[in-house]
Order: sequence, then C-alpha cells, then structure tokens
Amino acid sequence: MADEHAYTMQVSLDALKHLGISLYSNIPTVLAEAVANAWDADAESVEIRTDSGKTITIQDDGSGMTVSDANEKYLCVGYARRERGETRTARHGRPVMGRKGIGKLSLFSIANTVTVHSVKDGESHGFEMRVKDIESALRDKAPAYHPSKVGAAGDLEAGTRITLTDIKPRTFYPKSLRKRLARRFSIIGGAHQFEVSLDGTRITAEDRNYHEKLQYVWLFGENGRSEFSGATSRTFRLDPEVEVDGITERVGGWIGTVEKPSQLEDDASGGSLNRIAVLIRGKMAQEDMLGSFEDGGMHSKYVVGEIYADFLDRDDMPDIATTSRQLIIEDDPRYGALKEKIRQDVKTVRAKWAELRNEEGAKVALDIPAIREWFDGLPPRHRKPAKRVFGRINALALDGDDERRQLFVSGILAFENLKLRDMLDRLDDIDVSNLEVLADLFLQIDDLEASAYYQTTKTRLEVIKKFNDLRDQNAKEKIIQKHLFDHLWLLDPSWERVSASEVMESGMKKALDGAIEGLSDEEKRARLDIKYRTTGSKHVIIELKRPEASTNATELFAQLRKYYDATAKVLEGFGKEESVEIICVLGRPPKDWEKSSERRIANDILGAIGARIVFYNQLIENAQKAYGDYVEKNEGITRLATLLSRISKTDRDAISPS
Repeated sequence: MADEHAYTMQVSLDALKHLGISLYSNIPTVLAEAVANAWDADAESVEIRTDSGKTITIQDDGSGMTVSDANEKYLCVGYARRERGETRTARHGRPVMGRKGIGKLSLFSIANTVTVHSVKDGESHGFEMRVKDIESALRDKAPAYHPSKVGAAGDLEAGTRITLTDIKPRTFYPKSLRKRLARRFSIIGGAHQFEVSLDGTRITAEDRNYHEKLQYVWLFGENGRSEFSGATSRTFRLDPEVEVDGITERVGGWIGTVEKPSQLEDDASGGSLNRIAVLIRGKMAQEDMLGSFEDGGMHSKYVVGEIYADFLDRDDMPDIATTSRQLIIEDDPRYGALKEKIRQDVKTVRAKWAELRNEEGAKVALDIPAIREWFDGLPPRHRKPAKRVFGRINALALDGDDERRQLFVSGILAFENLKLRDMLDRLDDIDVSNLEVLADLFLQIDDLEASAYYQTTKTRLEVIKKFNDLRDQNAKEKIIQKHLFDHLWLLDPSWERVSASEVMESGMKKALDGAIEGLSDEEKRARLDIKYRTTGSKHVIIELKRPEASTNATELFAQLRKYYDATAKVLEGFGKEESVEIICVLGRPPKDWEKSSERRIANDILGAIGARIVFYNQLIENAQKAYGDYVEKNEGITRLATLLSRISKTDRDAISPS
C-alpha cells in the first residue's frame, strides 16, 4: 500500500538562525520587539536595565505565561495569534502589534544567552536558551531544541522578565538607546497606559528630540495638536484622507520643518532626524519615507515627520511588513498609495515653508533701521520682490552675520540697478526739455556707481586685511600666488577687470612657451608660473618667481625681454599697436640692487620694455594703503553708500535671525 503522505515539508532549526540569530541589526530594534511583546501582553509598565551593556533586562507587568503558554506560544516559532482570532488584548483591548510570531527570536541577534522568567495564575517558572546549544542541535540535526529549565524568580510577582547575557560585541550608547526607543513608538506614556523606563528613568515623547527643534508643523487632521503646543504655535493642517483601491482611508501624524538643517544632522545620540517615519499600531514600521522621494531640493534638508498609518496592517489583509519587521514591502499597493499621498503633502509643505521662511526672513531684515529706511523709499512695485529676496537671504544657512550683511548689501545694490534700468527703459518717454527728470536720473546713476565701487573697495580692503593678518610670510606668498592672476587689483587698484579673447590667449600662450624654452635651466628653476591678461587696452604679462629664488637685474632684463618680444610679435600678427606691461613678482630683491643708484639704473632699463618688479609683501602693503585711503576719504560719499555702511556696521547686532 502506498504511503498516505508521499511528501512532507519540514521546518528545521535553521529557521531560528536565519529568522533570529542573524536577522536583526541593532540593539534598539531588538529591544523594540521586546517592548512590543509587552504591549501585546497588556503590560502597563516595562522596565529596561542595561548594566552598561554587559547585561540587559526587560521586565513587564503584563499577563505573563504559564509553562503551557511558553511552549505553545512563546517557543512556537511563527505562532500567528491574529490568525487564531487574538486580534486584541484581553485586558485593555489593544490592537495587537505582533503578527508573524518571530519577533522574540531577535533577542539572539544581540545576546548569546536568553533567560526568561514568567508568572501567571500563581505559576512561576523559568527557562534559558543558549545560542551555542541551538547551534549544537543544528549540527546534530535534532528535530527540536529544548531550552534548559531554571529556577523561578522569587522576586517576580507578575508578568515576564527577560535577561540577556553574554552580549555580543557592538558599540553601546545608553543615550542613543533612549532616543531611539522613544522614536520607535507613539504609544509610550500615560495616555495609553503604557509606561516604559530605561535604567530607572521613564521614556517620554520629549526623548524623541523632535518637538523643541520644530519651527513649523503640519498635522494630519487635528491629531496630536496638544503634542506640539509647547514646541511651536505655527501649526497647519494636511488632509488625512488617502484613497486605496477606491476606499478612503485615514492617516494621522505630522510633518515638521526646522530653522536650520544642522538641527537634524547625525549625532552620537540617535542618528539623523531628517526623515519621515511610518508607524503602524504605534510602532515604527519604516524608518524613512522621505529618502525615497528623490527630491534633493534645499527644503528637504529641513523636514522631519511621523506618519501613523494603521490601515496598512488590517487583520483581514496580507501582512505588509518584511520578515525583519523593520521595513514595509514597498510594492504593496497600500504603501504605494500612502507614499504618493505623502509625496504630494511634502510638496504642499515645501510651498508653504518657502512662503513662511520668506515672511519671517523679510521681517527680520526690515527690523534693521537702515534696511527699513531704504525699503520705504522703494516704488511699490519693487517692494514685494525685495521682501522675497531678503527673506531668502535670511533663510540661508550661512557661516556668520558678516556673510548675511554682505548679501543684504548686494541685494540692495541689485534693486538699485533694477530701479535704474526701469528709468532707462522709460527714457524715450521723457521730454528732453524736462531737465529736472534727466538731472535726477544722472544723479541716481552717479549715486549707484559710487556706492557700488565704495562697497567693492571695502570688500577688497577686508580681504587685504585678512592677508596682512597672516604672520607667516610663506602663507602670505602662497595665498597671493593662488589668487593674483584672477585678482589683478592686488597689483594695481586701477585694474578693475581683466579679460582676454580665446584667440589672443592661445597665441600668447604659444609665444610665451617658446620664450620660456629659450631660458637657461637656472632661470627655469627660478620660475613659478606665468600668465597673460588684458586690462583696458593694455596687455599684461605676469610672472611669479619662487620666493626663495635669487636673481639679478641684468639676467632678469634678458629674460623679460624675451617675453616682451614674443608678446609684441603676437600683437603685430593681429595688427595691434597696444602697450605691453610685464610684471615680475619676487620674494627678495635682485642681488645687484644693493645701492640706490643701481636700482634706478635697473628700473630705467626694465622700463624700456614696460617691465617692473614688485615684491610679495609689497603687494599687500600697497593695496591696503590705496584702498584704505579711498575708503577713509569717501565714507558717506552718497546717500546709498551711507545706508549700506550702516547695514555693514552699526546695525550688525540686529541682523542675526531669531
């Protein structure tokens, strides 16, 4: 007679290894499973003790277990209580968190020994499980694993105590643990009759470290408004409804924004807050949804939130969680609908956030008397865009108030240019006999140009002063070498702009390369770099010598003459008869400059080919004197310059954003 059961499916003890010992990744996640089990056991109090990570104890005052319960439920891997009709707890009627019946296996991912004591109906008992014994049973292909019986815990009057010993090596942060446990649950606290403590101190909503950071909050419906009453009064509402396959579901929770991205940065006390978590039945199911939106806009760096979506875990629907219970199956249509809703909600938040930030920033800017005075003088049509620009400036995450002041000044100059352009556009409509209007236009042009140059000069002077503050001469020389070619005003304050056409630059480069090839090895070693620039109708060749290089005026003239001839040849090819200037920047005087008469003769010889010598330290001194003299003589030269100066100086204490 044929075997009645030709095929048999068996579940080996390997499942313990794959579903528990190797599945979970961190202590907070593991302890969260233990806390969830306590919730499902109708506990009102859960106490966690860490003993600096050497031993971890989780004790609750829940319903506890008999020996029969321990064998049939706790030690039964995959015990699906909801499928057996146990969807709510017996005492408090709580919606059950557990579903797959494997969460308790997570304990083995952080500890090699798990000891369980429990009391129910007057029955007190205990058992111990060891990873090495489970692995031994696996090797022996045993049909089952039998935990060791241990004596009852006499001091345990009700509930269950789990003790983890022989903790596996890993970094352990008690502060991080408190924050991360607090963030994994929304049901901890007296409102839900569920208190959780860590090392003798209750975990509260404040431990999540969200509320005090928030500047604005968007709530789904009215849920949770009292939760944020002490954090911010700037709360708004989002639609809590979401459509899933034609059925209207509801979500709860909130999305918030902070004033500075740094408030959400990673730290050793709990990781980054820049995320939107999804919680189901009061427990975190997905740590971050925000990262999947592929939106790298600046606003996303300011966002944090929690979405409560219990509809994702209905008892009559397929389980939406992955095996590890740490993530949601993302291609499930329920989660897809939620994700799309939150994506649109984040866009709504972004638009309102930008508006609020602009309003707040503009208010701070306009509290500065000089800016308010300038703003009140703007034509009405320019005030709205001016406020928008000031708002955005004040919303930027800048290093300090100096940068913010300079941006305010630049913004004002931009608007003055806008006003001027508006007047020029209307110039054709102005009666040429109306000299008063034309005179006013020219005065505004003069005012704007003088103010702009005054601000440019002040900025340059600040840069030069920073150079001069460097006591290390080598450091000064390196900075000058790096920036000199692109900032020729360090060489000559009259050189405002430098440029060169690509054709001319290409020709000059080839010519100079050829001239350099004709230098001696010693001359080549003394060189650091050479560049060609134009300013106005003048062609400028600048060569940097190594600061330590030693030369003499005669050799230098011969070398610079080659550059002069090469440049003149290129200009002749382009049909240009324009002046050439050659500047050689040295670190030390030529050897034959000991006498003043020698210096005069050498300068006369170099002058014949439009060449001159400057020294690294001399550049800073000359530029500082030239710009310093200008700023001193022209302080308050125009109405606009006076206003800009007040923004930069006297009102600086008013600029820091609140």
